[in-house]
Amino acid sequence: MSRLRPYRRDLAAVLLLVGLALLWFAPVLLPPLFGLTLLPYDNLYAFQPWRALQPGLVPHNELLSDLVLENAVWKLHVRAALADGQIPLWNPQLFTGQPFFAAGQASVLYPLSILFYLLPINVAYGWFTALQVGLAGVNLYIFARVLGLRRP
Repeated sequence: MSRLRPYRRDLAAVLLLVGLALLWFAPVLLPPLFGLTLLPYDNLYAFQPWRALQPGLVPHNELLSDLVLENAVWKLHVRAALADGQIPLWNPQLFTGQPFFAAGQASVLYPLSILFYLLPINVAYGWFTALQVGLAGVNLYIFARVLGLRRP
């Protein structure tokens, strides 16, 4: 423990940054408890057949449609392939098929993507985003220390 003593303040700063990110995103980390998610499901009501369910509904931000129309579907495709014991090399659902594993946009091998394969999709997006923001804060802190800034 004595070897960590000089880094105690750094460790406290790192824990604070990650803790602040988790606190900021707390309402979307447990959707069953709070009823919130980062996925813009309301954008589906801009398209048929969902439009018939809520005729007058206007999505909050239609620019986020890619999350539910593409990205979430890719994550579910990877999850289904892994559940079948396959590596998701190919996506047969687009045209006559296309390479999937090599497409970087699906982020199959990104380390934090494991959250999408283990958690329900609406829960995973909250944890993924909170951890991304926490890691960004930690890396910014490390960068500031490398530049010579003093500890708080």
